[in-house]
Amino acid sequence: MKRIILLVLCMGIIFIGAFTIEVETAPPASTRIILENTHQTYISPPCYEQAQKTNNLSEADLKKAQDLNYQPESGCTKDSLEPIKQSIAYAIAEKMGLKESKWEW
Repeated sequence: MKRIILLVLCMGIIFIGAFTIEVETAPPASTRIILENTHQTYISPPCYEQAQKTNNLSEADLKKAQDLNYQPESGCTKDSLEPIKQSIAYAIAEKMGLKESKWEW
């Protein structure tokens, strides 16, 4: 009987901890980005309409933009790619594909 109580108590602590302890998550390297090749900058899709851009555009992922040493086009792009704090449970759900990521645009 004591083992069952101890087991339930441990499971409860783990469950509560998973929803209250926060971790910082950053956008994955595969996050879709628009490259502005003339100015060697990148634009996140939510910031596309307000961006200063030419028609020398291409689509890539965040890793490629960083490998090319492109810079964020604006504060909007930089802010949209900032790491966020979220609970461990939400971070795990995101990794497993059960929850949509902030950076799935």
